[in-house]
Amino acid sequence: MKRVTIHDVAKKAGVSVTTVSRVLNNRGYISEDMKENVLKTIKELNYIPNEMARSFFSNESKFIALIIPTTENPFFGELTFYIEKALAKHGYHLFICNSLNDPENEKKYLRLLNEKRVDGIIVGSHNVNIFEYKNYENQIVSIERKLTKNIPIVQSDDYNGGKLATRELINQGCHNILCIIGDKTIETPANDRSIGYVDEIRKNKLKPNFLEIPFQEKFDKKYRIIKEIFEKDFTYDGVFAADDVNAKLFMNVAKDRGFSIPSDIKIIGFDGTQSMRALVPELSTVVQPIEKLANESVNILLKLLKGKKVKLESVLPVELYLSETTNHK
Repeated sequence: MKRVTIHDVAKKAGVSVTTVSRVLNNRGYISEDMKENVLKTIKELNYIPNEMARSFFSNESKFIALIIPTTENPFFGELTFYIEKALAKHGYHLFICNSLNDPENEKKYLRLLNEKRVDGIIVGSHNVNIFEYKNYENQIVSIERKLTKNIPIVQSDDYNGGKLATRELINQGCHNILCIIGDKTIETPANDRSIGYVDEIRKNKLKPNFLEIPFQEKFDKKYRIIKEIFEKDFTYDGVFAADDVNAKLFMNVAKDRGFSIPSDIKIIGFDGTQSMRALVPELSTVVQPIEKLANESVNILLKLLKGKKVKLESVLPVELYLSETTNHK
């Protein structure tokens, strides 16, 4: 069956293609009678507008790109869901870009802006030293990542989350607490989680301990890194993991090595996604307001695209969810 085109609509309605386009994009003056005639013809022919063709007339693609390291991680999977939901309310579509922790992939996706195939970008990836971002500062919003001083950033209160988790472990009687962090060389607000940990540790005259597990490592490699610390003189009685995936991996290794949780080791994670809380309800964790992060980033980006002023930093509060890994039933 032949696809109905905008030319077919114009011919049947007895108007020009430009008039049909103006009706579709609600631009320019069109009499009510003519508008009603065009809309009636569109319905009769069951015409489905070509989004890319419409963008030539409106100078908008109605697409927003989301650059994330991977949808495999529960946090980014849930964040993607809420961003797409928020954009749909404003008539936008989402173009999901998995950078796979490759800066070249990220630069490729940035070219979408230059080619006007997307109207703006929300960035949540972890790559560094991508200077091209400076060219598009009025079309980009960042989530949990510092890009340039002029690109707005939306983040959770990572510092307070680190303090809350560490304070709870200390209140539960832990004296030798291990903090599992990501790659320290990447400048991201998530590093504030470990700063909050250190401040609370020193406040209680304890010694900070770190285990670095780069975010981009595969699960089996992360498992081996955690396993290695158990093969040494293991004396930790508490663990604060800066994300729930590492917290769960630590739980698995500890149980494999014969440790009891929470009797021998108490554990708190970070993120608190719905999927992790459903699959591992026993894990105590710091809950990020993921839906609010998504909504705030979308609202700020849409304001930027309209040429409005926006605040450059939005910090959203976190909550502590307590369960069995910290002796709460």
